[in-house]
Amino acid sequence: MSASPTGAVENLAARLRRFLGANLEGALEIRIDNLAPITAGNARQAWEFDVRWLERSEERKVRCVMLRKAEAGQLETDLVPEFRIISALWDSGVPVARALWMDSEGRWLERPAFIMEKVAGVTDLPALLKPESAGSSRAIAQQLAAIAARLHTVDWSKLGVDFLPATTPETAAARQISYWESLFLKHRMEPHPVMTAAFIWLKEHPPVAGRISIVHGDFRFGNFLYEGDRINAMLDWEMVHLGDPVEDLAWAYRSLWGPQAFFPLDEFVVRYTELSGIPVPYETLRFYRLLGEVKHSIISLTGARSFMDGRTRNLFLADRASTTTGYLMQFLDWLPE
Repeated sequence: MSASPTGAVENLAARLRRFLGANLEGALEIRIDNLAPITAGNARQAWEFDVRWLERSEERKVRCVMLRKAEAGQLETDLVPEFRIISALWDSGVPVARALWMDSEGRWLERPAFIMEKVAGVTDLPALLKPESAGSSRAIAQQLAAIAARLHTVDWSKLGVDFLPATTPETAAARQISYWESLFLKHRMEPHPVMTAAFIWLKEHPPVAGRISIVHGDFRFGNFLYEGDRINAMLDWEMVHLGDPVEDLAWAYRSLWGPQAFFPLDEFVVRYTELSGIPVPYETLRFYRLLGEVKHSIISLTGARSFMDGRTRNLFLADRASTTTGYLMQFLDWLPE
């Protein structure tokens, strides 16, 4: 018999107390309050809670968010690089949450997890895309361009990000093609000739990057916390890697979440280039827009395969394979003659 919801929360709270007791040197009377699940992506479970403890007779309190690896989902990623990149970017000018503690192997928290300080704000994508939000959403899109410029000009060689695989301007695109093709071959449930043809085209047209930067990998509306027209923290760094910064710009303007209606892509690129000094060649941008449609198709296939194999009961993933048709049609529409 599975544990009741109340019992599961109590069990997790007890695990958190033991984990934090091992990580808060000298802490006494550790308390976990207000522990509750919150909305998160399909690769992780998210919980919020307050932790209180006594330190040298003084009470300390931190509001926290914990991300814990899901059983299965749309992505096969390790939490460790995500925790380490937000730790590295703290105080860099890129808005991130403060990384606090990591259970990299799930020894304490059943599955790999990490804890961050909670940041104020919401991630309400539908609200941002409503016509009546055009003014504030345009301001947020302008700020997103500034954040991209900052992220892509950070001197990553001084941040200790050797946990990210090295690449070169000549190999950056090829590494991404190879990574996503390997997932396609692993998770496909039928031949997918259009996807196969898409990979052939991508392999024949890889651009040379103008520079190598930290690439968020899922840089878009819906993946940041905001209040009013201010972005407080970028979220969901699970696809972070070193690569061509243009990849992030192309992903930000996919039709599912792009701010095209109130801040056109060409305006975004102009602002980004003014702030970063990084040119955005049209052919490179088109390549990464094409790759983005393939990438999202494979994310969907991965989720559908997880459901089919019985590794998750998330009904959201049950029919995700059907979404690939629309993405690949967009790929074909954009394909140069």
